[in-house]
Amino acid sequence: MDLLRASLSGVFLGLLFHRLGLPGGAVVGAMLGTGLAQLLASPAPTPRGLDLTVQLAAGVLVGLSFRKELLSPKLLPYALLAALAFLALALLLAFLLAKPLGQPPKALLFALAPGGITGMGPLSQAEGGSPALVGVFHTVRVLALFLLVPLLARLLR
Repeated sequence: MDLLRASLSGVFLGLLFHRLGLPGGAVVGAMLGTGLAQLLASPAPTPRGLDLTVQLAAGVLVGLSFRKELLSPKLLPYALLAALAFLALALLLAFLLAKPLGQPPKALLFALAPGGITGMGPLSQAEGGSPALVGVFHTVRVLALFLLVPLLARLLR
């Protein structure tokens, strides 16, 4: 019953935010709705295998958008450079924030790394990090970016 309540809360808020036209409304609303349900009542367990299902669906969805021109030799080096720059920033922040947050740099690196929550959480677990810490940081990052990036993009027109 807890799983149904949390899921319906996420679906409801996701659809509401989408209907209101909020940037990233479906995913932001679903995350907030489910998260609030988890915080306000007894937390529902994550169904076994759901994370794999979601990762596969997200991978298929992203893969469907690939086009030959995006894999050009001109574009790929810049994509790699951007990834390395964000990783360097994450590494620097991991060391700067370790003491004030009372967390080891290793755990913070996964929390700050430029990757998706569904990938960094399990990777953190496998490498002895903190998946819960990753979840908090990546959720806040995704919520902020889904709200701020579209607004900034509109200013760049």
